[in-house]
Amino acid sequence: MFVPGAWSHVTMKLLTTLALVLAVAATPACKKKEGTSTEAPTAGSGSAAAPAGSAATPAAGSATAGSAAPAPTGPAAPLHDEKADFISAYATHKESKPIDPVEINFASFKVTKAKFDPKVVEGGTATIEVDLNSLKSPSEKRDAHLKSPAYIDISKFTTLTIDVDNVKKKDGATFTADANVKFHGVEKKLPVTFDVIDTQADSIRIKADQPFNRGDFQLGKDPSDKDETVSGTVNLKLQLTLKNT
Repeated sequence: MFVPGAWSHVTMKLLTTLALVLAVAATPACKKKEGTSTEAPTAGSGSAAAPAGSAATPAAGSATAGSAAPAPTGPAAPLHDEKADFISAYATHKESKPIDPVEINFASFKVTKAKFDPKVVEGGTATIEVDLNSLKSPSEKRDAHLKSPAYIDISKFTTLTIDVDNVKKKDGATFTADANVKFHGVEKKLPVTFDVIDTQADSIRIKADQPFNRGDFQLGKDPSDKDETVSGTVNLKLQLTLKNT
């Protein structure tokens, strides 16, 4: 038997169910909360994709977030142009480190006097002045320490002066000389050796690698001190053009 009230009730339930099904079908899939997506961003997705080999993609063996950066594997590149004139000091640690030797480059220096015969060289003289405040190493912290009263004390000693005389031929292009060094309030005469690497009509170019004991100039603590980490010997390397003045 047909019952109008019952049919209306059934019809309403069917329509309601159908409406819910259509609503669900029309609703897009739920998005993950921002920042929780596990998918890598792609071009055009609203965030830049990292190209292969870029800084955003660490290379094999490189440091990643939360890991320590790799330690230096050797000394830093020279702080000077090896084809140009330069003056640098090289120091090592008492216990050898991968960064040894450490270069301290002096960017400002000048040959204030030079007198010699470029064809002979023997008997020549020269005076070199170095601006100690121009020193630079791979570490700003080290530079500040070297300039402090603990080492050079730039507030009192600003210039290194080297007077060269008694030049004698040793062998081939190699010569010996006496160098009267004024440094850190100390004056000391040291034997030196240098090579003439170029000769012009009124100038010569020399190259030298000369070790010295920093204790002779009262620099830093004695190497035997347990708190001192730097060795006692420092090498002064230079390449200079000496022109008759």
